[in-house]
Amino acid sequence: MKLASLKSGRDGALVVVSRDLTRCVAAAHIAPTLQHAMDHWHEAAPRLMRVYDLMNEGPVAGEKPFDPKDCASPLPRAYQWADGSAYVTHVELVRKARQAEMPPSFWTDPLMYQGGSDSFIGHAIRSSPATKPGASISRPRSRSLPTTCRWARKRARRKSTSNC
Repeated sequence: MKLASLKSGRDGALVVVSRDLTRCVAAAHIAPTLQHAMDHWHEAAPRLMRVYDLMNEGPVAGEKPFDPKDCASPLPRAYQWADGSAYVTHVELVRKARQAEMPPSFWTDPLMYQGGSDSFIGHAIRSSPATKPGASISRPRSRSLPTTCRWARKRARRKSTSNC
């Protein structure tokens, strides 16, 4: 099944795309956005699959030509993201560059990099050119904050002592 988010509002508009990527049809009657479809996947997936199957059998009502340039990012606004791949050696180098000490707990506690989401852009969206020669383009930055997840270690200890 092929799904896409067309540029529309803050979260895009969900469409089902044909196997050959030439046609699409709105899926708002099933889920207005891909995020909504994911949040309600158990109910949405079979209905979206039915639309996809019908599209690949022939024309369907309401279809239109599919152009990837009309697409937003698949999830234009994710709620947050968490990355458990914060490498201690990298943290150590960054702290050395700032002449800050590395806390000993960083070698034993799991590290997590968590970010709050700004808007993501689609692959075919061009950024605005600078207006003056030599001027830079200001882009929103993710308000990200590395955190140590002590709760993960406590949870792991609890699981290892449970009878499950």
